[in-house]
Amino acid sequence: MSEAGEIAQRDLIEAANNFYGFITLRQSVIMPNHVHFRFTWPEGNPNALNDIGKFVGRFKQFSQYHIAGHGPHVWQDGYHDILCVSERCNRTIDAYIANNPLKWWLMYCDKSLMHVEEPFYLPQGVGGEDLWRAVGNFDLLDSPRLVSLRISQKVPEERIEEVVNVCVRGALEKGYVYVSTFFSPIERRVFKALAGLEKPTMIRLLSTYVDLAYRPHGDEPLLFSRKRLLLLSRMPDPDAEPRRGELIGLNFTAAELARNAAEGKAVYVQCQSGRLIYGQHPVS
Repeated sequence: MSEAGEIAQRDLIEAANNFYGFITLRQSVIMPNHVHFRFTWPEGNPNALNDIGKFVGRFKQFSQYHIAGHGPHVWQDGYHDILCVSERCNRTIDAYIANNPLKWWLMYCDKSLMHVEEPFYLPQGVGGEDLWRAVGNFDLLDSPRLVSLRISQKVPEERIEEVVNVCVRGALEKGYVYVSTFFSPIERRVFKALAGLEKPTMIRLLSTYVDLAYRPHGDEPLLFSRKRLLLLSRMPDPDAEPRRGELIGLNFTAAELARNAAEGKAVYVQCQSGRLIYGQHPVS
């Protein structure tokens, strides 16, 4: 951290500790040209919104004086605030703050990991005439064990953890690279479980377009930095109508990618008469 960054960090903590006991700093990070922090205040404070402005102003005043004195302004006017009213929101914000340095590094320090390839050519015979964009580890498409994964949304809640565990075992024990939209709630839980481990790799087909200045979010920064993720999306056609059945088409593309792999499989998990059916069959 730079000298100015260390001063800003110290002054943020100092401002929180001395703000009449109303502010408890929960999470913070000092970035090269901005800061993020989450704090709480006691219930029943009728002046909470006013206190937020006072607190931010005090922090800026302290750090301005210690960094530049009466010289050029260190901070822009104003600030952006988000009010969290649930623990889920708190966890999301904390993860966002914790990931910010890694996101900065990916976007500005090692751009090779965040290079958006356009046009990106899928293996021969996959995707028809569509042009694609890709960002991440392009080598994942060369894996011999690509598994296209679809999970029915009708799998009952009490069986979901079993499905997630089976997918995790496939990644850990057999080295499967799962290729999927990871769109349904259960598929997203599988993605989250795989992302939380050390080695599993994933290819995700997006129903929205990857922007040329793509900014990673959620689990993506860590996955990109470890070369564990590839994102694929069609290139936008300005004259085309919005696609109907986009996810169906992407699921078909995922199966085509698996078909090109030496040991590729298509897996569709569904529940019939209380039995989980994985519908696993070779497609190569």
